[in-house]
Amino acid sequence: MWTLDELCALLRTTPATIYTWRKHGYGPRAYKIGRHLLFADADVRAWLESRVAGPERGNDGATAGTTGSGW
Repeated sequence: MWTLDELCALLRTTPATIYTWRKHGYGPRAYKIGRHLLFADADVRAWLESRVAGPERGNDGATAGTTGSGW
């Protein structure tokens, strides 16, 4: 389990950002134990994996959404 401070260090963000993400349903799943938020390693890793940046690939291997400048 990750503490809030450990998660913030990993993501290079602040507790306020994590709280905002939770308020809006974004961010990894958290468990409230007493007054503390804890984050399961598997949940953090799955959340991070779902946020991988880059082009999405279709079944044929072609890059989806290739129109535009790429920005």
